[in-house]
Amino acid sequence: MTALLQIRDLTTAFPGESGLLRAVDGVSFDLRRGEVLCLVGESGCGKSMTALSILGLVPPPGRIVGGEVIFDGRDLLKMDPEEIRLLRGNRIAMVFQEPMSALNPVFTLGDQVSEVLRIHRGMDREQAYGKAVELLGRVGIPDPERRVGEYPHQMSGGMQQRALIAMAMACEPELLIADEPTTALDVTVQAQILRLMERLISEKERALLLITHDLGVVAEVADRVCIMYAGVIVEVSPVRPLFADPWHPYTMGLMASLPSPGDRTYRPIPGSVPDLAAMPSGCRFHPRCSRARDVCREREPELEARGERAVRCYFPGEGETDTETR
Repeated sequence: MTALLQIRDLTTAFPGESGLLRAVDGVSFDLRRGEVLCLVGESGCGKSMTALSILGLVPPPGRIVGGEVIFDGRDLLKMDPEEIRLLRGNRIAMVFQEPMSALNPVFTLGDQVSEVLRIHRGMDREQAYGKAVELLGRVGIPDPERRVGEYPHQMSGGMQQRALIAMAMACEPELLIADEPTTALDVTVQAQILRLMERLISEKERALLLITHDLGVVAEVADRVCIMYAGVIVEVSPVRPLFADPWHPYTMGLMASLPSPGDRTYRPIPGSVPDLAAMPSGCRFHPRCSRARDVCREREPELEARGERAVRCYFPGEGETDTETR
């Protein structure tokens, strides 16, 4: 499969007292047509900032300080603001994490979905409103002819999320970026939302970049997985080999923290993601890793490709899978 999106050494930074703090630090990956790629990690690892960087939506005072974001052969970082504006919502769309924050509370769903079509497809108000009804029905909102005239607060969280997906898919984008789209939804609605996105993506060889911390979701929908920690990619793998044989100690810790049927033991990874202003020397994970050695504390490993997989670790897949700090 050909790569629709190619991220090369993407770096996004925020000013701090000691200089630039890199929330995204040299991230590289490819996303192929027809593929679901999951970007996984704890809160604060840089997942959402990576997505915002792709779309040029980094909140001030942050800024992209290096790298390339190549979409269908063109570097988005070299486009002028008007070109990017015409691309967002049209060929690239995003489903944000909190629907109540992303939806405008003073406009109806019909107004918000149809606006995308008027801007990017040149439809008149009547045409766009009719298409909005069709889209809301397509994403599983019951009685769309009535719901199209309702406001976001009149709908459940699941319905709001479906409305966001309808807006994102209005112009049939080639790339859909979804940032924790099932957070705070119950399990049944979560499964429906995931199935919906999978179906919409598979229809015309589109691509989905799904950002999540939920490994259950990853196992369900991903083709490939990028594990992110403290602003860098630490492991890349097709989904089945990753779950069968994780290589990076951080990935092992994530796997070990999953609940098992009949086992109520909770095995969290000790410690937390490091502060951007106090990044440890060497490997960024070494303060939380039981297998860290002197080289891990002194030099940061490179992301080394090994066939279909890649890992940023001097001793991948070695020894115990626990992550208790020594």
